[in-house]
Amino acid sequence: MSLRDKLIVDMSDLPNYVILPIGTENFTIEFYYRERYDTLYFNLYDSDDTPLIMGEKLVYGMPLWNINDANLPSERIVPLDEAGVEDTVSIDNFQSSVFLYFDDLDPEVENPDNADQDDLDSDNSDLLDDDSGSSLIEDEPAVDNNEFALPSDWSDTK
Repeated sequence: MSLRDKLIVDMSDLPNYVILPIGTENFTIEFYYRERYDTLYFNLYDSDDTPLIMGEKLVYGMPLWNINDANLPSERIVPLDEAGVEDTVSIDNFQSSVFLYFDDLDPEVENPDNADQDDLDSDNSDLLDDDSGSSLIEDEPAVDNNEFALPSDWSDTK
């Protein structure tokens, strides 16, 4: 399961068009492949089929459009491999391990070092706020002031 929303492109028959609804407007993205350069490219059109971007190469980790233009969609879409295995976009990995993801991930989820830190965290090894750094339990009973919490020396083997 991916952390971000992704745009699915049918790679069985290129060039291929994808309708991208953003807000009240529908944009069209045309994807095509140039075998000579072994590279994927795209064209972007507005709802009236007016060309906005033509012949732009898909580059791993770079947004499809990275300019400030009121005519372009407000959403950022980036080719990525969330597993971190790939570092390029190719005909072999596009839509199998590299997908077009909407760049809408919360920065705290993207960088676990920023997620829910407190003074008792020692290693921030996971996304949970575990006080000891050694378990996946949200709060350890020993540091919990809850009168109904189990005592720290409690065990079910007694």
